[in-house]
Amino acid sequence: GPAPIDHYYRIDAGVPDAPAAKKLEGNLQIDRLRADALTGKRQLLYKETAGASKVHPHPYHLWSDPPTILLQTELVAFLGAATAADSVMSATARLKPNYMVSGRIREFERVLDPEAHVVVEIQLAATSTASDEILVNRIYREERSAAATSVEASVIAFNQAVHTIFERFL
Repeated sequence: GPAPIDHYYRIDAGVPDAPAAKKLEGNLQIDRLRADALTGKRQLLYKETAGASKVHPHPYHLWSDPPTILLQTELVAFLGAATAADSVMSATARLKPNYMVSGRIREFERVLDPEAHVVVEIQLAATSTASDEILVNRIYREERSAAATSVEASVIAFNQAVHTIFERFL
């Protein structure tokens, strides 16, 4: 038969529910998030059961970029739309920031059983570059049920989980 077709997905965190309660004065730089070797690759990951420690890559189901880049890009757009600072930019902007956000993706995977859902866990830290003060340093975890067992339904659940984490960080 024909060769299997690759499927590509993006993360879409949407727009903030409301503007930032307090706007940072100056530039806010969002660094590329870190991740373990498997999570940092483009293949979607899944576990057979919620308690399983074994993680599998999905054949033929890929993120359009590694999650480390997708989440950085979405966080820049999300915080920019929330007017969290005078200027929100990625680390590639080559400007001296007043504030920096860094983080690590701890979990970013589908769970197939007992019901299809996704698990997103991200550590995010915001610091002042002038004073080295830590403004925020938290681990955010969201689990979202998928409407169906398909990968597409899981991607929608990923989007919802990421949106909620970004709202809580904001």
